[in-house]
Amino acid sequence: MQLSKPEYSGASSSIHNTVTTLHSYFRDMQSYYKAFKGKVLSELEEAENELQIKELKETLQDINKRINYFHVLNNSISTVDVVLHTEAMIQEFIPKEKK
Repeated sequence: MQLSKPEYSGASSSIHNTVTTLHSYFRDMQSYYKAFKGKVLSELEEAENELQIKELKETLQDINKRINYFHVLNNSISTVDVVLHTEAMIQEFIPKEKK
């Protein structure tokens, strides 16, 4: 039985760059939704129409859900980012032709 080690086949980016990019993206998305939440809360304070208040509250629920999802993704990818940048993992992902 021949045993071959799997190789990362990401487009033109290393696994390290991909993870670092995703880490930044998830952090930025979490920040975006936090700012968006502030905007919606401001609109809610000024709203007088019951329908508008209901819609804004529903929007807030959706925003909170997204903030929580991106928080989990950001924390998870942060751990992956740290581990991938350890010396052992850097060595693990050096392409065969460069070893």
